[in-house]
Amino acid sequence: MMPKVALVFGTRPEAIKLAPIAKILSTIPTISYLGVNTGQHTDLMPSIMERFGITTSYQLNLMVAGQTLIELETHLLETMTQVFEIEHPDAVIVQGDTATAVATALSAFHCGIPVGHVEAGLRTYLRETPFPEETFRRIIATFSHWNFAPSDHAAANLASERVPGKIYVTGNPIVDALTTIVHAPHDSNAWPKQRKQRRIVATIHRRENHPYLPQIFTALSALAQYPDIELFLPLHPNPVVVQAAHEFLSHGQVEIIEPMEYESWIGFLNTADLVISDSGGIQEEAPILGIPLLIAREETERPEVVSGGYGYLVGHNRDRIIDVAMETLNGHVRYARGSPYGDGHAAERIVDHLLGEYGLTASEVMPLANNN
Repeated sequence: MMPKVALVFGTRPEAIKLAPIAKILSTIPTISYLGVNTGQHTDLMPSIMERFGITTSYQLNLMVAGQTLIELETHLLETMTQVFEIEHPDAVIVQGDTATAVATALSAFHCGIPVGHVEAGLRTYLRETPFPEETFRRIIATFSHWNFAPSDHAAANLASERVPGKIYVTGNPIVDALTTIVHAPHDSNAWPKQRKQRRIVATIHRRENHPYLPQIFTALSALAQYPDIELFLPLHPNPVVVQAAHEFLSHGQVEIIEPMEYESWIGFLNTADLVISDSGGIQEEAPILGIPLLIAREETERPEVVSGGYGYLVGHNRDRIIDVAMETLNGHVRYARGSPYGDGHAAERIVDHLLGEYGLTASEVMPLANNN
């Protein structure tokens, strides 16, 4: 009987990282592929699905304005259980550490369905850094039959925790996805033109940074005062971030812009001389693009970025952010180029391992390598 594999995503990062896997699964005749979009993110998602050719059998639209995280998780758990009771998939694949991922994994566990976790093993071992993601990914590890770790370090974390599922080092499919985007034609009119010698792009949004937004934003404002620097901040819609931005950013200098479609965003990010961010995704994207990165956090669940010299932790101290940023722009800080997360064939490895669980041969995946 043909195994049915459900890929469940709800946020933009999940869609991007699961897209290369979905692309392969949907072309294998011995696999029945089921795509489920929970709708945790509604903005900017359609373009991703169109760009990567993601098909969905379920578009759930579970995000409701004003609902709490607990309400969202409850809604996700109930609805995904209903989907699984209708579809009876043989395996469920989730990615990362979102509410969609943890609720889907829990639902699959209750329904007796094996779970595969993409990007497994990321840890800070600090329960609230980042919150709630650190706890979510550790919960998912207790349900997962297959842990697809992006690095040896992530795999070692899982092994030390004695997780019940199998552990595979596959790389991170963000490399697969980003390689496809970088090599695609870009509309350079989609992002602001360079007006000054040096460009900084910043993104700040994490919950644990909310108390420190005044320090971070005043550091960005100070950097934007230099006559040869232009600084852009795509503004995250979280009300706390928006309020702090309006209060602490020098709007005559820092250029606040709207979030972009992902392909345009990567093109714009690629024009930066420096990135300052607390985003987990940008810790993966900037090294691939070869852009110097300052991580506005005290800890990171992606230590390979720091240990490999791809980026540096600067925390939320105003003076440290300014000092390291200027040292970087002046060429006094050395950065590695490339990616600590694989060679762009993570999706093939993940599907290869999955096929093996059902006694199917790797040869059904490998001919697709040149198409991914």
